[in-house]
Amino acid sequence: MSHLLSLKLGLMLRLSVISLIFTLSSAVLAATEDIEQEFDVSSGGTLIMDSDAGSIKVESWNRDQVLVRISNPDGFDVNMTQKGDSVFVSAESEGRGFFRSSSSNISFRVSVPKQYSVELETGGGPIEVADLIGNVTVDTSGGSIQIGKISGGDVKADTSGGSIDIQDVDGNVEADTSGGRITIGNVTGDVIADTSGGGISIGNVQGDMFANTSGGHITVGQGAGRVELDTSGGTIRAGWALGPIIVDTSGGNIILEGSETSVKADTSGGNITVEKSNGSVDADTSGGSITIRKSVGPIRADTAGGRIDAELVSSDKPRAGAVELETAGGDVTIRIPSSMSASIYADLAVSRRGRGDYRIYTDFPLIIQEDDRGNIVGQGDINGGGSRIYLETTNSDITILSVK
Repeated sequence: MSHLLSLKLGLMLRLSVISLIFTLSSAVLAATEDIEQEFDVSSGGTLIMDSDAGSIKVESWNRDQVLVRISNPDGFDVNMTQKGDSVFVSAESEGRGFFRSSSSNISFRVSVPKQYSVELETGGGPIEVADLIGNVTVDTSGGSIQIGKISGGDVKADTSGGSIDIQDVDGNVEADTSGGRITIGNVTGDVIADTSGGGISIGNVQGDMFANTSGGHITVGQGAGRVELDTSGGTIRAGWALGPIIVDTSGGNIILEGSETSVKADTSGGNITVEKSNGSVDADTSGGSITIRKSVGPIRADTAGGRIDAELVSSDKPRAGAVELETAGGDVTIRIPSSMSASIYADLAVSRRGRGDYRIYTDFPLIIQEDDRGNIVGQGDINGGGSRIYLETTNSDITILSVK
């Protein structure tokens, strides 16, 4: 009897273990199936998603419903709830007991009303958002971000490793990536764009504009506010700015349409071009030429190795300061309105070997002579004297032209 009882108990124990394994396997199988759930909502709600991993794609449609479709082959723990017109979705890769896996294969595809906000976060994967009316906040630890046209709200996009593409936005934009390019369309509010490794392209901005990259070109359209652009290695191009424009690059050219207020441009290795300015211009390069057109002034231009070509235009506004054009090795040319009142001083340093090779050319009646240092100096007042114009170069020509 004792032996028979032992056999029965052993058989019952085996059957219990098999039953338990079958039950757990069924639970995991159910968890790994695709998930689809629909919520009835009104416009103006918010989709809030938080997943340990996975790609997220949000589409918009003409329905007062949110449809969530999840491909979940790795059996993430998924939770979906609704509060008012907002829908909350979470997915965790942990908490699956004996069947826990290190893989992270899951993806989300969600349809929301056109007038709806989204807050999306994933631990690893691309995020894509279609055209919406509302606020958009997206964050991924590793993937690209694509956002369509957004109206009636702000956009915040953050990725630790990927590109960011945002179309036109009727609101403010903040875009940040640790490794990729940033492309933004026209924006009615302010723009802040920052990347540690990629180019930045921004359309016309009606607010302030700030763009910074550690390695890439920057190209922006017109700015209605303050414009600040900075790159450690690339060319900067900018459209007309109503506010002050400040640009800095450690290795590239600067090409600016100009500013209604003021221009400050600095490069350690490239040329600077400013097409127009109704305010002051401050341009500095350690290794390139400087060209400034149609400037009301004042102007300060300085280069250690290139030519300077500047053009002044007549203005009803009094000039707030002097014009100073200085280069250590290049021709200096300035174009001055014939009716402008100014006091000119030109200083041309000539080495012994260069004597007789370089001159000061002028359309105005200046006194040109050699000083006690052996430099060629030209000075005098035009139209009774006025704003100070100072020109300086070494072993090159200085040309002072009169224009209508």
